[in-house]
Amino acid sequence: MYLLPKKIFALTNALGLAGLLALATPGPAVVNAAESTSGTVSYTLTRQYGSVLFRVMQQDYLNLVGRFDNYSATLEMDFEDLSNSRLSATVQMGSLSMADSDVVETLVNSSAWFNASLYPEATFTTTSVEVTGENTADFHGQLNFIGVTKPWTLHVRFFGGSDGKLTGSTIGMLATGSFDRTDFGMDQYLNMAKELVSIEVNVKFNRD
Repeated sequence: MYLLPKKIFALTNALGLAGLLALATPGPAVVNAAESTSGTVSYTLTRQYGSVLFRVMQQDYLNLVGRFDNYSATLEMDFEDLSNSRLSATVQMGSLSMADSDVVETLVNSSAWFNASLYPEATFTTTSVEVTGENTADFHGQLNFIGVTKPWTLHVRFFGGSDGKLTGSTIGMLATGSFDRTDFGMDQYLNMAKELVSIEVNVKFNRD
């Protein structure tokens, strides 16, 4: 029988042992970027089941409610520090839906109201975020409405989605805010509709 020299035999054993140890020792963990909560995670709004509503008091006896059906938004979430999150949203003013089509026609097209042919979109862009509680924050930013841009704040509450947690693949959002319509130059017919306009947004975002 051919015998390996002792040095070669020892080297062979050492290499074999090293190989076994390499196989047995776990390598660096591979983290799925979608599962990581470090840094910001991108989400895109889906209109499924969502709503964007406004309310304004009409002649002291009725809350006039309108719904916009065409809107979009993106959300950058930092789950470790919500103050680093950002929201950008757009509403198509011509997508207004109400029970009375004549009222819709007036609000959308009249120069005294939305004047959608000249100002087809209203937009909101975040400039800063103030955390107000667990899964709640005030998104401060710029609201552009009928050609006028003003500072505005959305009060936001986040809900865990399909994975049962806030960092899941879907995030729910309830957002509310209000503004004085005269601040945007919409100052006619104050005897018919009050100055204060309330906004309520119920939407969900899917992780990109």
